[in-house]
Amino acid sequence: MPVLSQQDLAFFHKNGYVIARKVIDRAQAERTAQAVWTFSGKRPDDPETWYEEGKGIMVEVYHQQAMWDNRTNPRVHQAFSQVWNNEKLWVSHDRASISPPNRDPEAKEHNLHWDMNIDNPPFSFGVQGVLYLNDTPAEQGAFICVPGFQHKLEDWLANLPKGANPKEQDLLALGTKRIGAKAGDLIIWQTALPHTASLNRGTSPRTAQYITMSPAGEKNPDARQRHVTFWRDRLAGFRYAEEREHDEIPPAKLTPLGRKLVGLDPWHKKENSYVHPMSARRRQRRRLRG
Repeated sequence: MPVLSQQDLAFFHKNGYVIARKVIDRAQAERTAQAVWTFSGKRPDDPETWYEEGKGIMVEVYHQQAMWDNRTNPRVHQAFSQVWNNEKLWVSHDRASISPPNRDPEAKEHNLHWDMNIDNPPFSFGVQGVLYLNDTPAEQGAFICVPGFQHKLEDWLANLPKGANPKEQDLLALGTKRIGAKAGDLIIWQTALPHTASLNRGTSPRTAQYITMSPAGEKNPDARQRHVTFWRDRLAGFRYAEEREHDEIPPAKLTPLGRKLVGLDPWHKKENSYVHPMSARRRQRRRLRG
């Protein structure tokens, strides 16, 4: 059953973002938020633990079972399938965030950014996503973007003064909108939209999990192996992040859909399921001994 209506998809193509409502239930959102809080060492009921000098909002947590349950949830997959018009996808290995209320009265809104390379237009289609784990009004650190700017980006870049750095422009002046939503709602946006997590001017932290999907690269065995290894070995996404989960927890349990989204099982039946290289060598030795 579609998660996004035709009106939703039309809105997405016009504005560059869409809210997929209730892709997970509130109880699952709360379980995930608790896993993120626990991993971070902070406590949602103790504001004195929310602030750490020199640290941003990101939490380098990737492999909690609740997070994998969300990544491989059928409604999450369906929403991404609709914006890609393709069900054969691989899921990303993204982290989570805790954005506490701002305590600095002089703080200014974060400037926007792109997570793609904007040096070489034209740009191909891509998407990103953020799953709200608690109710997030617009003023509570909500996702912020410039609706519709994906249609203008290439012309805007071409018209910048020679030598100007696009990332140093006042992107907030382009016409931003904060996107509030409920716990369990997923915001999907096109990578060409400048965006950020806005300054939290509310009274409660915002917790969120980042999720995206892209077409499965099943014809690239190296990419497939990297994808599976990230899940199997509980790797962190950045070199500076400690590989805590590798030592602390086993690989997350996966559903049949989850195995496809990770790359373990193929979307195309003619392809073989992923086999760890060591397992293949063991089987070969057994055949030789037999």
